[in-house]
Amino acid sequence: MTESIGFIGLGAMGLGMAANLVKSGHTVYGFDPSPQRRELAAEAGIAIVDSPRAAAEGASEVIFSVVRDAAQTQAVLFGEDGVVRTGKALTVVVASTLDPTTMGRIQAELAVHGATAVDATMSGGPWGAEAGSLTLMVSAVQEDFDRLLPLLNAVGQNIFHVGERVGTAQATKLAVQLAFGINMMGVFEAIRLVDDYHVDEDTLMSVLSVSVGGSWVVDNWRRVKPWWERYVAGEDLDILLKDMRSVLREADTADFPMPVTALAFQLMRHVWPAWAALKAAEDGEHPE
Repeated sequence: MTESIGFIGLGAMGLGMAANLVKSGHTVYGFDPSPQRRELAAEAGIAIVDSPRAAAEGASEVIFSVVRDAAQTQAVLFGEDGVVRTGKALTVVVASTLDPTTMGRIQAELAVHGATAVDATMSGGPWGAEAGSLTLMVSAVQEDFDRLLPLLNAVGQNIFHVGERVGTAQATKLAVQLAFGINMMGVFEAIRLVDDYHVDEDTLMSVLSVSVGGSWVVDNWRRVKPWWERYVAGEDLDILLKDMRSVLREADTADFPMPVTALAFQLMRHVWPAWAALKAAEDGEHPE
């Protein structure tokens, strides 16, 4: 069954997801503040609207929010031109990585306006969003999950119903992110260890991939490596740092220790200039 879907956020992740919903036969009303993203979305068959509220007005029952952080989520849902201004009893699928505590507050505020909150966090990167192969972690009551499953299957391949309590998917995604971040730091340091012995990266990755050192980071090192060599504000490792901050805030709120995550976070904050200085020294250049 096809339907009309609202979609807010047509960035690196959202555009691929919305385009795959269109490919599945749905009508998608999409909003993004960037003219460039709107142009790309229109080329993908997405009906462009001028506000989150307009995206919600076009939706029959379901609207996706795929924006960067909690502040943006708050703005598109509850702002002057936000989703709740329609007064419609929509199911709002929050696919942004926030944290369980923030997600709980959003759920409560949406309920005041007669809307239902579902968190459906994702992993797989822009390439997974484009290919429709994302891993999705969903927390919703069973009835809502069953209702959304055909839509989720259009954007992902691995769909996990992790619980009925909203916020559970946020906790699960943060667990993924902290494991990813810590593992990435380990691979980075492994490269530095063998570099002194002139073992090239490709050889090391081949060894790691067939040993106990194997991981997603190892298998996708060619995708991960540019994150260390090129810092772009608001992208790549900046997003991971945002999520690691959320992990540490949640740990502080719940009063449980996460020393390895805390250390990895602090190292990540300084890894870009350290890597740039190292590469410049190897190339005989002066780092900026």
